[in-house]
Amino acid sequence: MTKEPVSSTTKELSVSDLSAPAVPRYQAGHKILHMEILKALQHPALGFSGIMELYRLQVLSVKTRNLQLLGRKSPARIIETLLGYEVKASYKRIHCPDKVTARYVRLFSELGCRTIRIPYDPTVTAELIPYLEQAVASIENGVRELFPKDHGLQLYVLRKLYSHLRIQLKAAGRNLPSERAPDNPPVNAF
Repeated sequence: MTKEPVSSTTKELSVSDLSAPAVPRYQAGHKILHMEILKALQHPALGFSGIMELYRLQVLSVKTRNLQLLGRKSPARIIETLLGYEVKASYKRIHCPDKVTARYVRLFSELGCRTIRIPYDPTVTAELIPYLEQAVASIENGVRELFPKDHGLQLYVLRKLYSHLRIQLKAAGRNLPSERAPDNPPVNAF
């Protein structure tokens, strides 16, 4: 009997090692299945929920307001002003009352959303934003792991994944009634 040498190197845990659905490895010339990649990178077995699940369950289930964003993917930055914070994405500046709301707006601006819903209660946003940021970071890291040598392909796949996310976010927002019934209906003056 011959014994195989034991490797002294430790293997790092990657996205494909977890009990989530296997993220397919791609070779040159094969079709990239963006939705499969997105589903695999947002699987609950990875330890956190995906962006759509968080948005649907945590944001759309509470009282929200609509906010118009730029509508195209661009880097956004948070600027501290005397009256709060502003998120600047390209030429558009959006005033935010606190840093948590600014982080929420920046995240969806960088995804390229045209409109989003923001919870009226800032404590809901404060609880939610770390999970949303973690979900976006996991998508970016997963794409880097899938295509480690081709930066152009990484950008292409990220653009496609963000496009699918925008479509899903728009569809989820469309399924809600546009205006919720007010708590106190207006009294007719006539």
